[in-house]
Amino acid sequence: MLYYNFDGYEGFNCRFGIIEHDNGKKTRRNRILLDFIKDRKLLHDAIRTNNFSLLNISNMADLKKIMFEKIMDSGEEDNLPYEVNLINYTFRSGKYETDKYNGICEDGDSRSCRYVNHDNGNKVFKMKAGKFIRHLIMETSFGKTLPESVIIYLQECFVQDWQAFSFSSQPKENRLFVDDNFRDIYDSNKCDGDFYSCMTDKGYHYFYSDSVDASAAYLKNEHGKIIARCIIFNKVYEEGTERIWRLAERQYSTNQDDVLKRALVNALIIGGYIDGYKQVGYDCHHSRSFVDIEGNSLEDKNFYIDCNLGTEDTLSYQDSFKWYDMEAGKAYNYEVNGYDYELDTTDGSIDGYEENDDESYDEFHECYGDFDTTIVMYHGREYSCSVDDLGEFVWIDSEEMYYHESDVDRCPWCGEWFVKDDGHESELTGNCYCSEGCKEKAEDCYISENKQMELKAA
Repeated sequence: MLYYNFDGYEGFNCRFGIIEHDNGKKTRRNRILLDFIKDRKLLHDAIRTNNFSLLNISNMADLKKIMFEKIMDSGEEDNLPYEVNLINYTFRSGKYETDKYNGICEDGDSRSCRYVNHDNGNKVFKMKAGKFIRHLIMETSFGKTLPESVIIYLQECFVQDWQAFSFSSQPKENRLFVDDNFRDIYDSNKCDGDFYSCMTDKGYHYFYSDSVDASAAYLKNEHGKIIARCIIFNKVYEEGTERIWRLAERQYSTNQDDVLKRALVNALIIGGYIDGYKQVGYDCHHSRSFVDIEGNSLEDKNFYIDCNLGTEDTLSYQDSFKWYDMEAGKAYNYEVNGYDYELDTTDGSIDGYEENDDESYDEFHECYGDFDTTIVMYHGREYSCSVDDLGEFVWIDSEEMYYHESDVDRCPWCGEWFVKDDGHESELTGNCYCSEGCKEKAEDCYISENKQMELKAA
């Protein structure tokens, strides 16, 4: 009996196919989702209950949405007594509860959640958002059954959502703009720091004013600098229906800060400017990875836009609507039969680029050049990166791979670098260590030092 709705090999390959990078390295799309649906216990429970809905989750956006819904339901079914309200989630806990601030820290710490601990005299504390959501997940019967890779994915999603929500809840000078000022959002002098966009300062922004119906959307900080930006396609047609969507393309921000990207998306949603957006983080490069403003995946929908582009007209690199039918005057986010050109070129026009086999592509920095590349990890995803531009990455011996500096930490006991998600946290010392061995040694030392202090005090 076939328990999965892959729609044959082609359907499976579309959902979980191997992606080959420019340096020959291969990775699998939606690997975390595949790990989840391959779980033997999940299959056993589906057969036993005759409910195969979890086996048929088809994308990462739905995985996130459904997992949090199941975790909230499980907390209710487990009769956990306390309510934890965070963003638009209502979790249950056996010892934690939120007060009137709903997790927002009074000191403005957007990386942490405020809570009441009923196991510690009903006192108010704060905890890092990732650690806090992990506690809430693992308190539920359903959460305890999840593979570690899924838990880490949910942690990362929540941390980004929470920081953006908490960030936008604080009094800030950041202002949202939606207009036709495409020049500024691609001008490095107008932006705060590096946006790591290969289209910056190229003068290709005329594409958005001349060839498509689009708007520029961006956040400015108190100094008048742009800290996050994206393009809104104002008329996106859904194949087979009469519905027209307003979709925000992939976002860019200062130092690729996902919190700023989510803050921009949140501001656009609150302002009523968009009906959907390119999901932040995981799979953001994929042409179909749009979600609606409620977080529901739009991956199964075929979209297209009107596009009036000649072979020598200015073209800015396209992430999504890149299959262009010149005769029809339409660009699609899927490979439509009979298309004429692919618009994912960085050379500024359709006919302006001849592929050079000697050039390499740096996927992380989005640029071509005469350099060697290696695979790096950034927020759980593999990218190709120039070996001459690894300043943001740290080599992890245990993984034999470069990891982004924001994803690693240095062990306070032995001094070695390790991946944060693989760390061993000690409630006793309050630190995170690279291994169980280092954690135990640090705790033994902590206990010994405290005993000596107690003896001296006595």
